Amino acid sequence: MRRTRTAHTGRTTRTARTTRGRLVVAAATVLVVAMGLPSTPAAAHDSHEPLLAALRAEAGTAVGGDGIPGVIARTYKDGVSWTGTGATDAGTPVRNPDSPFRAASITKIFTATTVLQLVAEGMVSLDDDVFGLLGPVLKTNPVAGCNPSTGQCFNPPPGSPPITVRNLLQHSSGVFNYLGDLGVLASAGSSFPNLPDYSAQQLVDEGASHGPQFAPGTGMHYSNTNYVLLGMVIERVTGHPWADEVTRRVIQPLGLTHTVLPGSTATLPTPHDQFFTNYLRPRGVFGHLSRPAADWNPSIGGAAGAIVSTSGDLVTFIRALLAGRLLPPAQLAQMMTDLNPTGAGAPGSPLPGIPCDPARAWPECIVNPAISTVSSGDKATPGYWYASRPWKAVQADYGLGLTRRTITCRDGSTVVLYGHNGGGFGSLSYLYSTADGSHALVLNMNGDWPLWELYSLNGMLAAEFCTT
Repeated sequence: MRRTRTAHTGRTTRTARTTRGRLVVAAATVLVVAMGLPSTPAAAHDSHEPLLAALRAEAGTAVGGDGIPGVIARTYKDGVSWTGTGATDAGTPVRNPDSPFRAASITKIFTATTVLQLVAEGMVSLDDDVFGLLGPVLKTNPVAGCNPSTGQCFNPPPGSPPITVRNLLQHSSGVFNYLGDLGVLASAGSSFPNLPDYSAQQLVDEGASHGPQFAPGTGMHYSNTNYVLLGMVIERVTGHPWADEVTRRVIQPLGLTHTVLPGSTATLPTPHDQFFTNYLRPRGVFGHLSRPAADWNPSIGGAAGAIVSTSGDLVTFIRALLAGRLLPPAQLAQMMTDLNPTGAGAPGSPLPGIPCDPARAWPECIVNPAISTVSSGDKATPGYWYASRPWKAVQADYGLGLTRRTITCRDGSTVVLYGHNGGGFGSLSYLYSTADGSHALVLNMNGDWPLWELYSLNGMLAAEFCTT
């Protein structure tokens, strides 16, 4: 039995098992203030008004927003599920919070969970040499495998540190991201939406052709190639396609009936919302030259980013994972705490009192100047960064398939979240939860062109998880 309440663009659903009462106030108009908002009463948080305001700002254009056509959100907290939406204007079709979308790199959590199940079963070790498992997969032709600027190749002399399964999981392998290859981008741009049907080895070859970016374990380079390689590891040790193993081990046990790994099937399951991409076109003077982007071949993502899901399924997944339903305690702890010990550096020195360590930033140690300083001297800063976004700073670290985000809220309190971002043609998605899975949030934008994406993400997370 469920009781559903709808107010403006938010909907709250409480299960009959929940006995704790909660005051839900009607959604109120929130004024966008360039220098931040005053402390938000608890009742406003119960109605999710701060998050609704952030969704409206992200989809809005009047306050300097990027005009994303629509944004959806789903939260879970204390037995209560809530959904909300934001749209650019009254003429934009209202998004359905239950419709499917391409969750892109959120796939990495599913792939990492499957690998760690295999670790728990003794079928593979985090310290296994990838070459020992897969053979010379990173040097399959004379061109692939060498870095032209350094001369380093994927055939190090005996005694050199190997690329391990752990390195792949935490992006410390030094293997180049194939989506950073200009040839791959040019091919995608010229053929979209009829993208080529990529095999895993083709994607790995594109990444390997740039050679090592650094010695294994000595740096941080976010690379989709790492997770395509992990898909190959899953296939090698189980004898089954990686997608079948993820489905059997994760998707089916949790009853995620709207989550699929579509292989090379280009059609998004219906009914679905509209999606639009601007990745492959220049930003226009008066807006974005976007085009439809619901249907395209997801093989370019593979084990790194092919998944299609819904907000409901993703909330179920992250809560189950962090509650220990998918991994033994030892592997779950490793997933959350075995962080990449190096970073790409922060964009400038942290401000006094802001706990951002440049040596561990991945690659973001983002400070909100409107709240962290008395007055922001950055006149180019879009006003919508600050609309109902009560955060001072956010630092991200990468574990074994999970991103750990530490938010310093406006009142100085901190919130630690675990999850992942996902970006693909026409869709940007975010899945984050507190460490025990008791409070979770899924966000999806049906446009891929926010100019200040990390500020937008940090603001929406803070609107939900910061208390003032």
